[in-house]
Amino acid sequence: MRRTAHLAIVCAALAAFLQADAARGQDDQMVFTADLPFDAAQALPAWMHGPPVVAPGNGSRLAFRLSPPVDRDLLVHLVFDETAGGGLRVEWQRDGQSTTEVLAENLGEGIGAPNQRSLLISASRLGGNGSLLLQGGANLNVNRVKFEWVAERTMLSSSTRYVPVVVTASRLTLAEADVDGGPRPVLQDEWRDRVVRAALTEGAEVLTPALQLDATLEQSPSMARFEASVAGVYLDQEVWLVVNDQEVGPLSVEIPTLEDPGHLGLPGRETQFAGWRRATAHIPAALLLPGENSLLLELRSPVNSGYSNRTSIREAVLEMTYPPAPREPDLSLPLSDLPADEPVVDEELPLPPVSGAPSPAEQLQTFWGTGSSL
Repeated sequence: MRRTAHLAIVCAALAAFLQADAARGQDDQMVFTADLPFDAAQALPAWMHGPPVVAPGNGSRLAFRLSPPVDRDLLVHLVFDETAGGGLRVEWQRDGQSTTEVLAENLGEGIGAPNQRSLLISASRLGGNGSLLLQGGANLNVNRVKFEWVAERTMLSSSTRYVPVVVTASRLTLAEADVDGGPRPVLQDEWRDRVVRAALTEGAEVLTPALQLDATLEQSPSMARFEASVAGVYLDQEVWLVVNDQEVGPLSVEIPTLEDPGHLGLPGRETQFAGWRRATAHIPAALLLPGENSLLLELRSPVNSGYSNRTSIREAVLEMTYPPAPREPDLSLPLSDLPADEPVVDEELPLPPVSGAPSPAEQLQTFWGTGSSL
């Protein structure tokens, strides 16, 4: 009973805090999420002028009127449903100009499932007040738009691997390829120190209901790990990994923080996540053999076998470690000359005493007796 009362007090205090925060206004709010269709009763931050409006033009277009904060870049997260032949175009129209600037020609990736893309727009590119325009196909397929104003900070990075990144308010780290609005680069094989990362896919591939990947190895590794990104996989589904006909188990698919806009949370779609999620698995090294190796991925639904959702996979990597190579002798340097044997020196034997001469002891005794020199 005491625990229940304490929880009720905490909930009441939290509700009061949220109400007070809303009453103070949102002039300093740097993060704002807009669900579509937009709720006109929703409080707006100071940098957004009114709810989104339908914009003229071809197709279905929606405009957000914005006043960018000083010296802030805009990181916008777009959650949308991909359909066959559909996509999402993003433009910026500065106030006082009749033409628009294309920020992203098409954010669609052809996966046929709910997706999420992030786009970073610099303050210099925004150039002041204007309208962010979203254009879909026949119907605007956008579910959610999350605005986040970011600023440059100092960070440290390995001297051998520098990649510009953006860290969001929800502690999500996005690389440059995640926010430039273009197609993702083809994954390349990597070898650093003792770790080999072999790319198994070049782009997005259909996972439903199964996908086989192949890897050719020269020798068995000492440790192995599989990783990939999956999209369209429901939160209550599993992706199983089978290596050379031996079941390894389900991949560990991350569940992003609830601040991530990819959690749709819509009626009937509570278990759907829009966008890509990282999936990993440990592989017993003994299952990987020299020569051809098969890695089979199977989509399974323990809770609801009637699911017929379309799923995709990309950036599949087989990561392996090998022992360090033995050090080979450097034969390019001449061997130093060995020192010559030192000559053997015979010790000189003491000379025998002269016959008839007094011994040293006798001479000393005579000295002390006579008190004179020898």
